[in-house]
Amino acid sequence: MNLYMIKVNENTEISNITNIVNDKSPSFSGIVSHECKGNLWVDNMDVPRAAIAESYAVGSFAFLGNYEAEEEYHNLKEFLYNELFVQLKNKGYDCFEFSIESKIMQPHIITMLKDRTLQSEKEYSFRIYSLPKFSYSIPDGYQIRKVDAAFWQALLEDHFENADFLKVRLLESWYSFDEFYKKSIAYCAVYHNRIVAVIVGTASYRQVIAIDIETESGHRRNGLAYALAVNFIEDCLSIKYIPQWDCVESNQDSCNMVKKLGFEQISENTVYWFTI
Repeated sequence: MNLYMIKVNENTEISNITNIVNDKSPSFSGIVSHECKGNLWVDNMDVPRAAIAESYAVGSFAFLGNYEAEEEYHNLKEFLYNELFVQLKNKGYDCFEFSIESKIMQPHIITMLKDRTLQSEKEYSFRIYSLPKFSYSIPDGYQIRKVDAAFWQALLEDHFENADFLKVRLLESWYSFDEFYKKSIAYCAVYHNRIVAVIVGTASYRQVIAIDIETESGHRRNGLAYALAVNFIEDCLSIKYIPQWDCVESNQDSCNMVKKLGFEQISENTVYWFTI
């Protein structure tokens, strides 16, 4: 049995990922399946039984798979404490935020980290499967733009003063713009030459698209997030993608928005974090 988990190179595919994917977690399962970008560690390169995935878009890690023997959890703890946490601290991480995507692993992981001061909150996942009748209005001066090849080229040519607001978010999630464009969707709200709100599909797994949405503070309460979401949902459903919206209980605005849009809750999980 390996003492340490193995970091998976982005060009290396795992032979059998059945044990470490979860249909309800496209952000992390998409990393496992190489659909989208992120860091991944596995206990075996051929048929892994457990994995740790890091999503830049989500801003956290996830434990995937199943272990049963205490020795396996001991090995996992050795890796976390002696390898991963050390690496993260050296990179400037102050906090380790994570979810546990397996009910079997959940109590074991929490026990394994009992010497840490864990904080937690509930996270809810929602999906929408059919096309409601949407309507929206936004103030004069704003435009809703799809992120297509022409928009991306304008971004590269510095037509927007804050290109990184979209660019960094997209390239942290996908290996290239072309890869994104094959598998996902994004829209922006533009005000003059500034991108003031974005909605990006940051992961894909079995036609489910994970949503990341943000509006600049000075442009909130203008209906931009709702307008972006309407366009994003309509576009997704027209090509048989299923949008997934995840939000934590403390983000009441996000929870209210997803219900207003007609999403259905599909699952509930817990997000944990502690200082490393």
